[in-house]
Amino acid sequence: MLRSIALAASIATAGLLQFNPVLASGLILAQAESGTGDSVQKKSRLVDMWRQGDPGQRMNIRGRVTSIDGTPLAGIPIRVRQADGNGDYSENYQAVLLSDDKGRYQFGSVVPENYSGARHVHLEVYVDEYEYYDTSILFKGDPNLEQHYDDGQAIFLEESTVNGETILFGRFDIMLTPN
Repeated sequence: MLRSIALAASIATAGLLQFNPVLASGLILAQAESGTGDSVQKKSRLVDMWRQGDPGQRMNIRGRVTSIDGTPLAGIPIRVRQADGNGDYSENYQAVLLSDDKGRYQFGSVVPENYSGARHVHLEVYVDEYEYYDTSILFKGDPNLEQHYDDGQAIFLEESTVNGETILFGRFDIMLTPN
């Protein structure tokens, strides 16, 4: 699956050097920043799948990965995939995120257009120590949420303006059950 990894380096606003492994298949392997003291960022690093000119309403999703007892889980790979703003699946809207040392993750994307049924983002977590986790993030207020979907599982997207652009923000926490 992982044919090759290219390292892309960028300078963070805090002056830290970051390395973001990028998979040859177009998936982004995201790692949280590390550091000590005041240089550590308060939020996990945003992995943005959205690119300038992509259709659709921008959104950012964040959350935490914990064990069933509430313990934050670091370094957990989270596979994210979704349709784009036109309802098409592409490599641009796939990523593998790693939770940071406090179990946090976040990614930027667009609200997916209807592919089949309700708008959704697929999340998948597979690590040996925990039961396989496979779900979809659904969105409250989606007119395509059908009765067979549990609306209690859907998240609310809150609108905010960032640098003159409207972005929707939501939270989705992942709880893993040990094997």
